[in-house]
Amino acid sequence: MEKVSFEGHLRYILATNATAFLMGALLVLVISRIRAMISPLAVVALIAALALAFAADVALWIYRGIHSIELDDQALTLFRGKNLRPQVLDREAIVSVEIGRRFLRRMVLVRLSRFHAVRITEEAFSQEAFSRFLAALSGWGQRN
Repeated sequence: MEKVSFEGHLRYILATNATAFLMGALLVLVISRIRAMISPLAVVALIAALALAFAADVALWIYRGIHSIELDDQALTLFRGKNLRPQVLDREAIVSVEIGRRFLRRMVLVRLSRFHAVRITEEAFSQEAFSRFLAALSGWGQRN
């Protein structure tokens, strides 16, 4: 297997977080129509808290998130953060790879031991790139 790489981009995580923020703000506004449930000041506070939470999520991705993935015969390499610091996961060190869905997003959980795992989510990657990553990873898991 030759080395394959998959690039994430800020626009994908911004689009994901903007959509989630709009859905959350809309839900707060719908709930605010019932005066007995929530006050106008609470509506403003909740929407501001949502904006701060999603801004923090984007900042966390910029400084610590997975920006790029490389997969070859020997290892899965994750490039993290603003400086693209590599995190090499040797094939022999990986106990299991679990592919699943959580809240409408696909994710991969790479277990290195009973207590240590790395989660890779689709948020910063295009659907096409993440689908190619999942296909390459499923083929990678079949050892000769």
